[in-house]
Amino acid sequence: MTFDGSQKIIGKGAQAEVLLYHEFAYKVYNQSYPTEWIAFEKQQQQAVNKAGLCPVKYYDTDDPHIIKMDLVVGEQLEKSVPKAPEEGFGLLAKAFCFVHEADASNTTIPPLSDTAGLMLSDEEKAEVLPVIDRLSQKYKSCICHLDMHFLNIMIPNDTPLIADKINYTIIDWMNTRVAPPVFDYARTYVIFNEFAKEALEFYKAAVWPDVQTLGISEEDFFEAVKVCTILRSKE
Repeated sequence: MTFDGSQKIIGKGAQAEVLLYHEFAYKVYNQSYPTEWIAFEKQQQQAVNKAGLCPVKYYDTDDPHIIKMDLVVGEQLEKSVPKAPEEGFGLLAKAFCFVHEADASNTTIPPLSDTAGLMLSDEEKAEVLPVIDRLSQKYKSCICHLDMHFLNIMIPNDTPLIADKINYTIIDWMNTRVAPPVFDYARTYVIFNEFAKEALEFYKAAVWPDVQTLGISEEDFFEAVKVCTILRSKE
């Protein structure tokens, strides 16, 4: 695929940059990035479309390293949180519930237990997989985003943060899996612990009522945190 020079970079990560081009977004991966992983990402997006979790559709291009995507007009929640932290963390908590309440029957999203061990050593598998198995037997599984944070929640431009009234769009579903929700909450705890330790208490205060409503014990929560810490270290 060849761009005509009018494209504009609107996002950049370790493996890809996102371009605005003719009213669509294009995710352009490094040529070294495996094309089978890009194909898997497109399958994931189709599954979350089907589950009603995200309206953004992905389209094939003539280059397997480029995905054409519907453009999300808005800004990342991260930009608004410093001005309204209580509302921002409240919206994050509601986003978790929105995802976890989706219909997971007949989904093509793989279980966490099927993929968690792919990048682990035998010693790490012995530590991680039994915990996933135990908690998967103890708690009901659902669709989990597993990368839920302020950069992956888009809100309309110039929208005041009133958590009950915002039409937000959750993006970046590559990591989504079917698993007990404790792993979703734990994964975000790990992300805050890595990048913004000062936010951990705000985060826990926002989500803990929902965690307790699900019957998740604090011990199980921090067992899931250990698992997510190991899994994240392999990314």
